Amino acid sequence: MMTGLAIGLVLGVTVWWVLIQRLKDKPWERQGVIEGSQDGLTSSAPKVGLWVFMAMVASLFLIFNGAYLMRMGFGHGELVGWVPLDEPGILWLNTFVLVAASGAMQTATGAARKGDLGALRTWFTAGGVLSVVFLAGQLLAWQQLAATGRYGVSDPAYSFFILLTAIHGLHLVGGLVVLGRTAAQVWRGLDTENVVAVGTIRQTVRLCTTYWHFLLLVWLGLFTQLSIT
Repeated sequence: MMTGLAIGLVLGVTVWWVLIQRLKDKPWERQGVIEGSQDGLTSSAPKVGLWVFMAMVASLFLIFNGAYLMRMGFGHGELVGWVPLDEPGILWLNTFVLVAASGAMQTATGAARKGDLGALRTWFTAGGVLSVVFLAGQLLAWQQLAATGRYGVSDPAYSFFILLTAIHGLHLVGGLVVLGRTAAQVWRGLDTENVVAVGTIRQTVRLCTTYWHFLLLVWLGLFTQLSIT
């Protein structure tokens, strides 16, 4: 239990430290810079908004983590005792898939910075496809647990597993909506003469990549928490 709490605290401190460092830079006081010769064309407001949103999401998961650990400590009276969950092995595969998705997004960011439209299309799309595979794997994990017949809504560990993975999945789906819209623009082609449009795409790709890294960090924390309890 204490190990799980320590992991949650480390996760929260890490996210908040990064946020503080970003906000200390006061990005809202300067215009965004597009790599290359295109300067001062994009606003940093979306970046600040994303970091504020991620701070809120991190706080939400920390609250759930606290509730999870507290519930583990109760098993008397009217409350059903805590029975550790036998997590499906597919969660390991899902974790590797999400790591690959995050890596693909990072590669797409590098391609966008270099102006390599072909590589951007390939890696940005790959990141989205791998993310969908991750979500499908999470649903399969639910099915595998349900198929055992050993768990139900009255089992606190099982209920928390469904709740935490579902909330994480919903945040990933939200990111996929933005990713899908951006990917559609990239596949339709970009007018390289329109530096504002190109800068916007680059910024969106960077923000998506940051969000994917964040969701990977959250999932690693959740997966570790679930595995050791």
